[in-house]
Amino acid sequence: MNEKINVVVLACSQALPQPQALKASLAGAGLKAQVVPEPCSSKIEVYQLLRILAREADMVWMIGCPETVCQYLEGSARMGKRVAYAQTYLIELNLEPQRVGMSILSPGDAEGLKAVAAGIASQAQFLGPLPCHAGAPAAKESNK
Repeated sequence: MNEKINVVVLACSQALPQPQALKASLAGAGLKAQVVPEPCSSKIEVYQLLRILAREADMVWMIGCPETVCQYLEGSARMGKRVAYAQTYLIELNLEPQRVGMSILSPGDAEGLKAVAAGIASQAQFLGPLPCHAGAPAAKESNK
């Protein structure tokens, strides 16, 4: 496959304090990856996940911290509900629900980070590029 699969990862800054480590792992797996630190995974809304998927990504992944260490108390639980809702919406659009996913990562867990990176890479390679993005020219935003 000549075209790299574009993956956007939205990560709780507590769960993933060093986002460049994940980005390097995903790039090493042949993916075009963008890792965006967020204050908490609960701050990401369903429309944001779907917008990222529609505009640029072949897959969107969220990483949150375990509920027992969440600064916002309910971050990971909210993240799970939002991912599930986004997946339901993708099914209605006849797209693979696995294009939106999530992982829980304990802060400082190097082995867990490797497992998360391997899981994201495996899922992205299995799904391939999103059909509406394959061969499409890059979208340009106007400042009108």
